[in-house]
Amino acid sequence: MSDQKIKIPPNSRDSEMMVLGCMLSSINALNIAADRLDDSDFYYNEHKTIFKALKSAYLADRPADIHLIAEELTRQETIKSVGGVAYLMTLAQYAGTSAYVEEYVKIIRDKCILRKMVTAAHIIEKKALDDPENVDDALDEAQFLIHKISQSSGKDTGIMLNEILSGMKSESGLPILKVLEERQKKYQSRSPNDSGITGISSGFIDLDKMINGLNNSNLMILAARPAMGKTALAINIAEHVCFKLNMPVGIFSLEMESEQLIHRILCSQSEVSSEKITNGSFSPSEYEKIASTVSNIQTNSLVLDDQGGLKITELRAKARRMKEAYDIKLLVIDYLQLLTGSGNFKANENRQGEISEISRMLKNLAKELKIPILCLSQLSRKVEERAEKRPLMSDLRESGSIEQDADIVMFLYRSEYYNSNDHPGLAELIISKNRHGATGNVRLIFRKEITQFVNYTPIEAPKEDIATDYDDRYR
Repeated sequence: MSDQKIKIPPNSRDSEMMVLGCMLSSINALNIAADRLDDSDFYYNEHKTIFKALKSAYLADRPADIHLIAEELTRQETIKSVGGVAYLMTLAQYAGTSAYVEEYVKIIRDKCILRKMVTAAHIIEKKALDDPENVDDALDEAQFLIHKISQSSGKDTGIMLNEILSGMKSESGLPILKVLEERQKKYQSRSPNDSGITGISSGFIDLDKMINGLNNSNLMILAARPAMGKTALAINIAEHVCFKLNMPVGIFSLEMESEQLIHRILCSQSEVSSEKITNGSFSPSEYEKIASTVSNIQTNSLVLDDQGGLKITELRAKARRMKEAYDIKLLVIDYLQLLTGSGNFKANENRQGEISEISRMLKNLAKELKIPILCLSQLSRKVEERAEKRPLMSDLRESGSIEQDADIVMFLYRSEYYNSNDHPGLAELIISKNRHGATGNVRLIFRKEITQFVNYTPIEAPKEDIATDYDDRYR
């Protein structure tokens, strides 16, 4: 009698140990693995149990290390079944580098898919050997089982053109001609005060006309030299979307603490100067303005995250949770150069490649969440070396891929920064790239004392004087 080798379902114990070890020792690995795996992807029961505890920590936005997970497993009375604290320590020591955790995750998913195929094959075999009366039904069931595995693998063969045109797989769920008819009716019935834009209003009339508002899936870059006011402008846009349009907004502030952002918002919304709010020299009437502002804005969903030194993978995981928990309609990131890559690039090695990875992931995130992302960016010092200080596309710091990945690239410029007598209060928003529309310049007024940009209204003057004659009137 010949020995028959016992066939074990496809699995990789080493990869499972590596992923769990990385998750226990790196928050970046925790975010990546918890976001992409389920406990059912693991083969070994002890690994399923440990992963469940780790994923629970991830979903609750809590830290996770050997001690914390051991405490949680002890609470669940499952610590002995996974091998005790000693096994958790073994996993952490077993982990190599979290830089390659995505590769180990892929191995685990691939093995899980193979196990599902084996299970499906057994079901199909048993069904076929039972000699079913209706072969077509049996074949249909077999095809369904395989198709279900294909869907779970995350692979996509694309969408047929007619599926989108007919509305079967379009975002709206309506045929394209129906969408166009509704769009035409809306356009024809709009009031004189209706801007007619399809995206979310930024609050700046001329900007909205040029870029058609803030549109879903768009990555918009707002770049400037330090102290030009790019954070103030981004916050003003977020304020308009959140407080005026009543839409939830998420802000990642990698440079400024949440309380500093709130200080700016209070200045802008109450129109009480920053200095007065800081030192408490506001009058009773100004205090009433501030109190009224606090009362009005605290009912809106403005989600702030001021954790510094974020990896792009961490930001991506947090943004997904923001979308899921609050259904944010706009995401603001301040600013791109303070993000780090996923870990595939060593420190100080090929920063250009790291920035390219970040900008590409941000664009993919905008498409995935189906929201506009406004990401701030620093400009290189080359601007200061030129006689003409207006920024150019080549001034984008560290990578040309920012220009490539972005749908819209805007530069903020205030000439008074270089010469206090040169059009004080006037700002230019230079639209250098607009994938879906026009480019050009938009004029704004900057009220520095309350960190607020407002719409610019040109003085009524002869045409030949308009280029050089401005006033500070605004809408």
